[in-house]
Amino acid sequence: MMSAFRPLVVGHRGTAYLPELTLAAQAMGYAYGADMVEIDVCLSQDDQLIVIHDIYLDAISNVAEMYPGRNRSDGLHYVIDFTLEELHRLSIHERTIPFNGTQRFPSRFPSNANVTFRLATLNESIELLLGLNQATRRRRELLIEIKKPEYHSQHNKSISSIVLATLNAYNLTKFTDPVIIQTFHIEELVHIRRNLHSELRLFALMVWNRINESSSDYDFYRSREGIGNISSVVQAIAPFYEFLVNFDSHGALLGVTNLTTWAHDYGLAVYPFTFRRDLFPGQNFEEFLDYFWHTVDVDGFITDHPDVILRYLDKKPAFSVSSSIYASYTTFLFILSVVTKIWFCNEPILV
Repeated sequence: MMSAFRPLVVGHRGTAYLPELTLAAQAMGYAYGADMVEIDVCLSQDDQLIVIHDIYLDAISNVAEMYPGRNRSDGLHYVIDFTLEELHRLSIHERTIPFNGTQRFPSRFPSNANVTFRLATLNESIELLLGLNQATRRRRELLIEIKKPEYHSQHNKSISSIVLATLNAYNLTKFTDPVIIQTFHIEELVHIRRNLHSELRLFALMVWNRINESSSDYDFYRSREGIGNISSVVQAIAPFYEFLVNFDSHGALLGVTNLTTWAHDYGLAVYPFTFRRDLFPGQNFEEFLDYFWHTVDVDGFITDHPDVILRYLDKKPAFSVSSSIYASYTTFLFILSVVTKIWFCNEPILV
């Protein structure tokens, strides 16, 4: 099912160039021209939706320094144990390895830089996207990953209900609205559609079962039967990119799996994750992208480097529509000015 349009580009956690998921990183992803900006949300102690990838704080903040003794028995400090007011006091930095301090992505923004970033809330991310859409007269979308619904349920918190209530407050309820929900817990997507009656678009994330991201059986859901099972609930699958191709023992591409074809047969788009230029083990990142576009036939790329993929797409002959990279220093400075104003609004935002 070769598309007549270029693949969509999803800015994973915003971009790789600033500390992940901060408003600055989200704004930079927007400025680079990402069709969607992907964020993750967890709940705080006082049920505020915090934009953060992990359910703990140690990899991206100075929480151990700010709140000594607030860790759990595993040594980690969990988002759910802190209020929004407490979380806003933290300084956010580039991702490091907990207890070690080694920067996870060494070539990225220095984790020891003396620049202040802080955690965002879902409300702020929504307002940033909607404000930029209005100011730039463009339509970009927010892809919201609900982190570990089962974990939140164990703490008597219905994170999906709170996400939907927050979106409803902005009148973001329809299939055509510029927000999409995704999660690794595929049964939660069924719950959102059938029990919470959401009309929003839903994407099903898939990874290896051994990762223990959720109780969902991804071996089943990436079979033809499994794809058919969820095709009436979701509009797309977002699998780990290795599910779409076969490799030889040296890591060379051998061919494609059936997953993309099965998904397209059921009318589902395919957005694999995560394409990272700085972690690519091969010699030619563009050839890798080209294979996924023209041979695997993906509908988009979830990437830490939306600018790199957009530049690649711009160089290739389009089937009918050429992409454009909208990043410029003027645009980015304008967006940062908007973000700066948001940074200084520190009152708790209630759902």
